[in-house]
Amino acid sequence: MSPPRGYSPKPPSGSPAGGKRAQKYSGPASTLTYKIQTAIIAELRQGATKRMAAALAGTTEARIQNWLRRGREAIEGGKRSRYTEFVVEVERAQAEFQKSRVKDALDAISDKTMDGRGARWFLAVTAPKDFTIPREATAPTSAGFGPVFEFVTPDEARAKLDEKLATFIAQHLKAESLKDAPPEPPSEDGDGD
Repeated sequence: MSPPRGYSPKPPSGSPAGGKRAQKYSGPASTLTYKIQTAIIAELRQGATKRMAAALAGTTEARIQNWLRRGREAIEGGKRSRYTEFVVEVERAQAEFQKSRVKDALDAISDKTMDGRGARWFLAVTAPKDFTIPREATAPTSAGFGPVFEFVTPDEARAKLDEKLATFIAQHLKAESLKDAPPEPPSEDGDGD
């Protein structure tokens, strides 16, 4: 079987025609340029992760982290550079996207036809310190993990449910009787309360 047309298993020998240099293979960009910065910021503003934004801009997440580290060090030193600008722009882009998710979650609270679970999940995952409520620790079991459960017999469970039901019915009847009662006349002290 012959190789496909135009394919030669041997690399070309000699220098390229016309005295041109051999083509360089491209790798991830290592210099923060304005073009790369705007590409990264645009992707972050749309909700991309740093890794996705780096890949789409032609660099790596490690390079972005390095640029951010250099920018934060410059900010702490009171200097201004392309890296300090990059730090500010990255944080602004991420905050803008987070703000849009907060708006979605708040809209879902007021509009019951919307499902805000995705927005709440995203916020809890991306900024757990800001958007999660710490859970209370439960008492460990004898094995050392998990909550402690109280075992009751079916009769005890039934008695407890009957007690709770009786309390609920009594409270409901009391509320109904207060609602149906005629309004009280104003007090004589003149407050009207």
